[in-house]
Amino acid sequence: MRFFLAHQIEGRTRLRCAQRPVDPLGLAAVADALAGQPGIEALDVRLNTGSLVIEHPALHAEQLVERVHRAGGEIEVAQAQPPLDTLAPVRQTMGYMDNILGGVSAGGLDIRSLAFLVFFSLGITQLLRGQVMMPAFSFLWYAFELANRSPAGPAGPDEPGAGE
Repeated sequence: MRFFLAHQIEGRTRLRCAQRPVDPLGLAAVADALAGQPGIEALDVRLNTGSLVIEHPALHAEQLVERVHRAGGEIEVAQAQPPLDTLAPVRQTMGYMDNILGGVSAGGLDIRSLAFLVFFSLGITQLLRGQVMMPAFSFLWYAFELANRSPAGPAGPDEPGAGE
């Protein structure tokens, strides 16, 4: 049975079964074989997550791998996963919208310029309504931050601080 390392602290390791759905009889067989080995003080089988929680205060990681192998299990080394970019679809959609906006305006307008105009207009509207600090101040702050970070502003594309 193959496992991967789900969590480990000194003296305690959680191994999660790599196969789905989890074979409860196979998991129990590995757990029984592992429980009788020297250095394993406690073992908890968690069928709902398909994992084994092993308490082994006197064993090092290499020794635990050997014990699991003797019990009929194999610990897979997990490949490093690239960080998950949850905003990638938003960035892609904004890129499409930016291209469309640039095409419609013959290159005269982009998303950043449009956002600046919207925030600036909302800020002036709130300022005229007497809402000086909130939300006028916030809208104007956002508008000028966008203007400051644009390629034409102080932090251009080749200067430090661009694209933050």
